[in-house]
Amino acid sequence: MKFNQRLLAAAKGISVWWGIYLILGCCAGFTVKTVQDLFMSGGFRITLYVPLMCIGSLLLAVITHFISAAVKKAPLRRLRRRLMSIFAEEGFSAGYIGLLLENAKGDMKSLMLIEAAAAYCLRGEPDNAEKTLSQADLTSILDVAQSTGELRTAAYYYCVKMSSRIIAKDGSGAAEAYSEGSRFLDAFSDSDMVKAVLSLYQTEGGLHGSAIETAEGIGWRSLPRSVRKYGRAFSEAVKAENLLGLEKYAEAKAAAELSLQSPFSEHMASASREIIRLAEEKLSQGQGKEASESK
Repeated sequence: MKFNQRLLAAAKGISVWWGIYLILGCCAGFTVKTVQDLFMSGGFRITLYVPLMCIGSLLLAVITHFISAAVKKAPLRRLRRRLMSIFAEEGFSAGYIGLLLENAKGDMKSLMLIEAAAAYCLRGEPDNAEKTLSQADLTSILDVAQSTGELRTAAYYYCVKMSSRIIAKDGSGAAEAYSEGSRFLDAFSDSDMVKAVLSLYQTEGGLHGSAIETAEGIGWRSLPRSVRKYGRAFSEAVKAENLLGLEKYAEAKAAAELSLQSPFSEHMASASREIIRLAEEKLSQGQGKEASESK
């Protein structure tokens, strides 16, 4: 997420807590003033109390915002560790998706459903992805994005929606999802996930050069070091598909072979093997043609 948008999201969160503390501070000040007027002599200076109360409540709001954010993220961090453990042994297995769906409740419901749908996409199961994604409450996702400035979940929703349509070879559906979510996708234009989906979208649209450039620009730094090899394998698979489209068959074969070193799903491995088959077929045809011409 771009810095100014992260700053805006934090400012919105802090402003909510600041409003709460200002109300409490005003109530406290009013109570103290009333008690002193009724039972004690003066000493309460409203002109001094107001600025101190504003500054103090702002400091409390900042502290509370970051503490509450850390507390809210703790269960998600624990879940991430469990998911990584399953992924390391099984990949995007039924157990991996099952754990996501098991935790699709409360504040994490939409995010877990989106991630489960993403796993289905990576398994090459667009219908299951679409069915799972439809269970996420898009109205709530957009309301949260609008009210808090936290656009990440909305961006991921449209990433997965685009991916499911691309895998299903539904170009118009992918274009519609891109159009609907462009505001959120633009906010995360430097995200690994957004770049990955954009590379698929460009591939589907036949923009081979742009797709290769986008895939090469994905750093995969958002992934833990232990699984970055799977991200790089994805990039190589995308490059292989587009090199094939550019009729650079030897380069396409080499990229597909690199992607097969760390495929994250059987769907991806099958796609890479098919690229190798097609590239070898074209290369052998070219060699046969050269041999016949030399006679």
